[in-house]
Amino acid sequence: MFSIMTLLFVVAIILWCFSTQARAQAQLETARPTVKQAIGKITTRREATGKPAPVAGGSCDFGVVVTTGDEFTVLTTGLTVFQNKTMVVPIPGWGLNDLIFARTRAAIPAGVSVLRIPYNPAKFPPRDESKDTLKDRLFRDLNAELAGYMREVAKGTNCRHYIQILNSVSPIGTSNYTVRGFGILNQDVVLGRRIYLYALAFIRIFDGRDFSVVRQSSALINVHHSLVVQRLLGRQIGGPYRELPAESFPTRPEDAADNPALRDGVRAMLAESLDKTLPLLLGVRSAASQSDAKER
Repeated sequence: MFSIMTLLFVVAIILWCFSTQARAQAQLETARPTVKQAIGKITTRREATGKPAPVAGGSCDFGVVVTTGDEFTVLTTGLTVFQNKTMVVPIPGWGLNDLIFARTRAAIPAGVSVLRIPYNPAKFPPRDESKDTLKDRLFRDLNAELAGYMREVAKGTNCRHYIQILNSVSPIGTSNYTVRGFGILNQDVVLGRRIYLYALAFIRIFDGRDFSVVRQSSALINVHHSLVVQRLLGRQIGGPYRELPAESFPTRPEDAADNPALRDGVRAMLAESLDKTLPLLLGVRSAASQSDAKER
């Protein structure tokens, strides 16, 4: 009896995790008119006046805040915990925050006013992971927490919508290990080493009135398959990643910050995933899609 109850409990947890990911992906694929209607009204106003709507006194149509941080993780995992090594390397020179804002601004139609909101992580201490238990996940009011968080971040501004770009988290294969944000993974497996460079971002769009989440999704390059489907197809990381030669892994973790190949790889994956995901969340077709439609 005990083993059966344990098995049912484990299955319930797995189904709950899959349903959570599916809901997040469904928000990308299911049309929600709020943001699209706002864009339509704003664009019409611009066409009437011939000038972009001004941004003054903190008022705007879209406020954009980037909370990913300037960090790159150099991670090694092995068959035992004694092989695991993690080092977080500062990478302010990579310009990821500026890149994220630039790609977000490019996804919003011309003439729609956009305000870049500075973010000070010192004002927002990290969540105590020790309190992130199954009970917390099942009974906590995540929507209220997100609304309160963004309300504090956006304090002093007045925008119709807010876009937050943050780090995404993904399991590594079927293991208990996870990766987060930007980094490189040295996975010491039975048959040899596997090196993965990854760039994992997450997008949330908030209503500016009550700070409810309008839409959200991981930033994906393959937007036609949900994260659940990608994992079933054998993807090692849920989000953009590349497998690299063994010699790509830095001998000293701190050397990663000065490695142009790692920097350019992360920037390329990040830009492509934002360029493909943001237009879908905003209800705006990308230029490439419009071009394809014309050719047909």
